[in-house]
Order: sequence, then structure tokens, then C-alpha cells
Amino acid sequence: MKIYTSEEILQSEDLYDIQDNASMGITIKYQLTKDELQWLDFVRGRYSIADYIDKNMEDDVLSIIVYELSIYLDYDCKDLGKAVCLSDNCALQRLFFWLYHEDMEDDQ
Repeated sequence: MKIYTSEEILQSEDLYDIQDNASMGITIKYQLTKDELQWLDFVRGRYSIADYIDKNMEDDVLSIIVYELSIYLDYDCKDLGKAVCLSDNCALQRLFFWLYHEDMEDDQ
């Protein structure tokens, strides 16, 4: 299974291919950067998104399932589709924003 890197995410004009794969139920794998790991240490224990990442990360590789990701993002900031305290300029935030789906809890 492909593991996306920060460079790939930031250099892509759009993330439609990744978004399409995720919407078909394919787990997206992403290698967190050193800065993203530092952010995770900062928000751990404070925000739900950190719990989600910790639960779905192995060896600094995050496995993203859109349904779960969206719910955890909503726990922190309903309908925003972004992680708290994470720069909009980083690949992880861009990936979260593109993969986020509103009202996932309502779809149950």
C-alpha cells in the first residue's frame, strides 16, 4: 500500500485522486513529518484528533479512514475539517481538509 509523504501532498495541485480512493473505503497512509510529530506531542491529551492519530499510527505512518477522521475532527471543531493548532501550510492539515466529510455522524 502506498504511503504518501509531505512533499507529494504539498506539490500536488489537488488531492482528488486521494479523495476518490478514500471515498471508496481505501485506507490512506501518510508519513508524518518531524514538525507534524511535534504538533502531535503538543496537542496530545488536549484534542480528540490526537487520540485518533495515536490510535491509527504505527512507526509515524498514519492510516486514515475518512469516516473516523471526520468524526474526530468534528469532536474538536464541528464542520471545520481542520485539526486544531496545526498550520494550514503543512501537508497533514491539507490532507485532513481534503479528506474531511461533513456530518459523518448524521450518516450513521
